[in-house]
Amino acid sequence: MTDTPRPTSNGLALKVLLRVVVSAAVGAALLLAWVAAFQSEKLRAMIDSTNLGQFLLLLVVGLPIALLVSVMLAGPILWLLKVRPVWPIILLGPIIMGVAQVLKLPDELSWLAGKWTVQALLAAASYGLAGLISTPAMVKYRAKKTS
Repeated sequence: MTDTPRPTSNGLALKVLLRVVVSAAVGAALLLAWVAAFQSEKLRAMIDSTNLGQFLLLLVVGLPIALLVSVMLAGPILWLLKVRPVWPIILLGPIIMGVAQVLKLPDELSWLAGKWTVQALLAAASYGLAGLISTPAMVKYRAKKTS
């Protein structure tokens, strides 16, 4: 008999819950930071002063750069908060959020709260779901179950 404690399901559940909650908080915080930047008068004045060509360039080039910046911010923040591995969350979170946008979930949930609150809740749900489905123990469990 050894003195090494066996991993318990309660310990795993707590780790998974913490991973999901931290991922959700980071996702919501990133979205709210972008909303704050978008709502700023400086950015609004810059967008209002552009012509159609500049606006399209901003849309085609600026949006992917903004997404890349979000990924580059989310990764180190999650890493500092001891969420490992980070890469599935920062890749899956925006994809799940995009699917929610395509399915028009913000419109369906507009009764719940204001526009930006619903977006923040969806970002939290997207990043939290990404954290859940990419939990290393869950991935190992699914792999073992299918074999």
